[in-house]
Amino acid sequence: MDGNKIVDLALQELRAAGADDAQASLSLSDKSELNVDSGELSLFRTTRNAQLALVAYSGGRKGAVSLNKVDPDSVREAARQALALAASAEPDEANAVAPPPPAGSPRSFSYGETEPDRDAMYDRLKDFLAFAARERPKVKLEQCILDFTRFGSFLGNTKGVSLEAATSVYNLGAMFTSKDGTKTSSFNGSGASRRRLEGGFSEWGGTAELMRQSEEQLDTRSIEGKFVGDLVVTPHCLGDFVGGMDEVCLGDFAHISGTSPWKDALGTAVASPLFSLRSAPVSGEIAEGYFYTPDGFIAADCPIVEKGILRNFTLSLYGSNKSGRPRCPSSGGAWTVDAGDTPLAEIVKSVKRGLLLCRFSGGAPSSSGDLAGVAKNSYYIEDGKIAYPVSETMLSANLCSLLRDISAVSRERIDFGSAVFPWVKMGGATISGK
Repeated sequence: MDGNKIVDLALQELRAAGADDAQASLSLSDKSELNVDSGELSLFRTTRNAQLALVAYSGGRKGAVSLNKVDPDSVREAARQALALAASAEPDEANAVAPPPPAGSPRSFSYGETEPDRDAMYDRLKDFLAFAARERPKVKLEQCILDFTRFGSFLGNTKGVSLEAATSVYNLGAMFTSKDGTKTSSFNGSGASRRRLEGGFSEWGGTAELMRQSEEQLDTRSIEGKFVGDLVVTPHCLGDFVGGMDEVCLGDFAHISGTSPWKDALGTAVASPLFSLRSAPVSGEIAEGYFYTPDGFIAADCPIVEKGILRNFTLSLYGSNKSGRPRCPSSGGAWTVDAGDTPLAEIVKSVKRGLLLCRFSGGAPSSSGDLAGVAKNSYYIEDGKIAYPVSETMLSANLCSLLRDISAVSRERIDFGSAVFPWVKMGGATISGK
């Protein structure tokens, strides 16, 4: 399947249907997947998928259609639908397609292997099952999926943008619980992606540590009372906080609606000087990176928060045009938080009273950054020691305040493939037990 020809056909049909400007993007994927259910290797299968997205602009109006068929008749009909949707939309002067990249810029990108090593996939997953049975006999692997996915992506628009990428990654995801007689721990899980089958699967995404914790969490205790304390947020949980920050403070909706608490904070301190967050899609540090944005710009690594200073929002072209604020050089994601200078053990020792927060179950933060939910798979810390795993414990805080109250960032980090995160100590959380 020639992705460039399909994109060119889509643009021709959008023009023929009456679009002033248009964009077409195609994503192709081939996935080879090996499954484990209830601790047994159960399935190997290969799946293929194609997704074509058409965007038409006419008279300042926008219409968008997605389809999983790429034959000429289907593409032609989808182009007509996109124009019909544009005709019924409200005009918006912020609608626009990306201009062509500077002369001499690359238009083709790639990383990863071209074919999966199926034998190695089977052997490595079998080794992981043996590790779990030997080292963590109380842990029950409810499901484990290892896949190799090869992507082909293509994007073009009527301004002359023409980009393509061929990428591939190995992805591991494991979900497990622990059982001992009538006792059962909460579900937990982890995963990671790599461009090659390197290292033991037990270390991908810190899975071995979570399995160790799962056995400990067969015996949980309730925290007595309510107090304001510290959170030592683990890498597995930090992604939820960064995602909430992106949604509430950085992204299109927050700035178009005018609700972002950071809307006028570019270039000023929004977090502790110990905190630096980057979007690194083209960095070799991130296995699951990307080379261009969904709206047609060549992506670049960029600081979001640099030593506490807000350097970039994560605005798309539309979000930038609509809000009047700068477009992000990336489209967000591919997050890395810089390592700090403090060993994790010393961070724990510095906590008078608080939680090692391993998982947080709660809704998205409010527009002001307030969040509330339940701490799961987590631990009570008192006088610098991890005392015991807690039963589900209520937690409330303000995300913006937590970021300002960061007092330590660990030297250690976990590489998930899609993000690289350390442990972060934050103050000022309200923790409620019985």
